[in-house]
Formats: sequence, structure tokens, C-alpha cells
Amino acid sequence: MAVRQPVTLIQVAENAGVSIATVSRVLNRRGQVDEHTRRRVMTSVETLGYNTGTIARKREIRSEQPSYNVELLLCPLVEQKNLLQLDFMAEVLRGIQSVFSRHANVRMNICTWEPDEILHHEENEMIFSRLLNADGVLVIGNAAIRIIDRLVAAGVQPVLITNDRQDIQVNSVCSDDFAAGILAAKYLIDHGLKRIGFLCGSNYLNSFMLRRSGAMVQTIESLGIENFETRTARTSNDDDVALCFREWLESGLCPAGIITSHGSAAAVVCRELKSAGFSCPEDFSLIAFDNSPSNVFGINITHLQVYPRQLGIKAALRLFQIMSSEGKDNCPYKIAIPLELVEGESVKRL
Repeated sequence: MAVRQPVTLIQVAENAGVSIATVSRVLNRRGQVDEHTRRRVMTSVETLGYNTGTIARKREIRSEQPSYNVELLLCPLVEQKNLLQLDFMAEVLRGIQSVFSRHANVRMNICTWEPDEILHHEENEMIFSRLLNADGVLVIGNAAIRIIDRLVAAGVQPVLITNDRQDIQVNSVCSDDFAAGILAAKYLIDHGLKRIGFLCGSNYLNSFMLRRSGAMVQTIESLGIENFETRTARTSNDDDVALCFREWLESGLCPAGIITSHGSAAAVVCRELKSAGFSCPEDFSLIAFDNSPSNVFGINITHLQVYPRQLGIKAALRLFQIMSSEGKDNCPYKIAIPLELVEGESVKRL
């Protein structure tokens, strides 16, 4: 006598004329499914004899698990209207969501700390109350020191993303920006550049300052302090960066080897060089950070590649560890993700 093969989700979906994902949503009671579609799926389940026992048992296990309420706190600079509109930050968010989507008992809310404290004091205090009542807190962006200090003093174990505090013990997941700054300067020096310049988009971003510090240390050790130049724009906006670099270029003091603090600044530099009658890499060599524009005026920019999605994944995993440990995991972790040098055609070998 032939043994009857178990009915699969694929067969149920084909019989009901819907996708496998729709069948899964109906059986797991998750997501939006209209009543007509739900009835079609359940009719197919009954007609084919699909065994829903396994799904029911999984649902019972999930219902027994504690639920966690996570707050993702966005801390933009004044000039940043919407932090998640930046490609880098959007990728970090995707990494976070990829972890929490695997845990049905985690619910994440997103809130923004307004940088203008005087104008938005009451709104920020309401947000702070939400943070205190959350089971876990992720902080991304340029969080003010006092915000983190208040959270830690209140017994909250936040996980900082793209930022760190060396003066206190706190969980953080960052790119290894200091080491990457060293790598960028060394690459230019190894290609024969005798003077290195760092174009910084802002003095308020921790990652920018660490990149600059790494480049400065490597340059000073190899060439001496007189061979390192730096200029800092008023903000990281392209217009402010362009003005800063234009003034530097017109001064005649701009070194032939330039490192930019972030990706979009590299495109600004190339544009300003072209407007001034110069070219890259013939006149000026260029290295950028982040996932720089792959082709600027026909040039692939040499850059230090970051991995924002990995930052989000590592941070979410760490926070879930803290929440599920029931207070037993009190040792802060500092996770540094290396950047990778991606060679392009923007550095000339002398």
C-alpha cells in the first residue's frame, strides 16, 4: 500500500491561486489578508488535508515568549532633515529590520531627537520617557553626550550605532574609522604623495573626526606634521563642502593628495577641480570614505568601503542578547567593523 505524501504549502498555494507568502500569513495569522482570500486558503487546507499542527505548535511557542518593545532613536545634525533618507542610514535600518523580522516578539518604534533643544524641549522629553519605558534602545546618528549619560544613569543599556563613547562603558557598533584613516593616508604615501590633506565635512560627526585623526597620525609618523593639512566645512552639505574646498584650492595651499571625510564630498572635489581647470588624478589624487560614487567624470574613486547593513545587524543582535538575558548580560561590547580599501583610478603613482 502506497504511503500518502504530506501536503505542502506549495500545493495549498497553487490550489488556492495565491502565493506561498499569502498562505503563510493566513496560517500564522500575521499581516494583512482580506477575508475572501483567507477563506480560499482555508478551504484549500481542508480540501487537501494540509497538517496545520506544526504551525499551531510554533504559534504556541511564540505566544509563550516574552515580547520586547524596542526604540530606535535617530539623532540627526541640524542640517539633516531626515536621517533615514541618507543611503547609509537606510542600509543600517535594513540590517536592523533583517534581524528583528526573524523574531515575532520584537516590535520596533522609530523616534527622532530634535537637535534644536530650545525649540523642541517638550517633544524631546516625551521621547526620553519612551526610551526609559522601552525594553531596548538603539541610538543612531550624532547623539549628544548628555542624552547617553542620562540613559546610562537611568539604568538603560543603549546600543550606539556609528558612534562610541570612550569615557564610559557603553555598547557600541561602529566602523573602525581611525584604522581606516591610517590606511587612506598610507595608501597615498605609498604612491609617492609627500603632502596629505583632509577635507572634513563637519567637526560634529565622530566618524569624520576619527578618520581625520587616523590620517593625521599616519602622515605625521611618515612625513612629519608640516606635511598634513586639514580643512573643515561649516556643515556636511555639498554646498558648504564645495565652498570650503574652493577656498582651499584658491589659496594655493591644497596638497596634491586629498582624503575626503565622506563619499559625496569626493564628487564635490572632482567638480570643483574641473571648474578650476584641474583634473584627478593628474593634478590631485583623491581618496574618499563610504560607498563613494562609482564613476565621477569617468573616474572610479579609490575609497574605504563601509558596511552599514552589517552595522545594523550587529547592533540588533547585541540588543536582542541584552533583552533576552533578563539583566544577566551587563558587560558592554564595543564592536568595530573594518573598512575595506577599494582601488579606483583617482590616485596617481608618482
